[in-house]
Amino acid sequence: MRWEELIWNKKYKMRGQTLVELLIAMGIFVIIVSGFAFFVLDSYVSGHLAQEITIANFLSQEGIEATKSIRDHSWNNLASGSHGLIISGNTWVFQGIQEDLSSQLKGGIREIIVEDIDSDRKKVTSRVIWEFLPSRTQTSSMVTYFTNWEKTTPYVKQLRYRWRNDDGGE
Repeated sequence: MRWEELIWNKKYKMRGQTLVELLIAMGIFVIIVSGFAFFVLDSYVSGHLAQEITIANFLSQEGIEATKSIRDHSWNNLASGSHGLIISGNTWVFQGIQEDLSSQLKGGIREIIVEDIDSDRKKVTSRVIWEFLPSRTQTSSMVTYFTNWEKTTPYVKQLRYRWRNDDGGE
């Protein structure tokens, strides 16, 4: 083999080898960049979801507290069914079957569901539903049980309290 042929073959072998190395390097770069982009976007979505869940949990808790205020005002105001909430005259009242929360959460609604257990106990569920993504709705719910604390139970009537004066008399 002549000297020119050796140089010619070596020159073309190196060019092909460089192209393969370049393709491998580009493939590794694309894999690393796409993995990094996935983690950045996923952390953004997770952070945004956590923020919305926190807001929804506060709104669910507010629904429970508002219902407690309605109960404290009058036990008879806790009608069974699904309710929305409004503030009227500085007090919470039920209105409609749900409440629009779209100013706080995209497509958000809150509903207070009151269920009778018996005449003196009720189960109250405060549920917030919103649209996190167009195809993904989220829900936050809190449940509590209320008792008609103003109504006297039969055994309480039988109790008698005695108070003693300082001199030991009754």
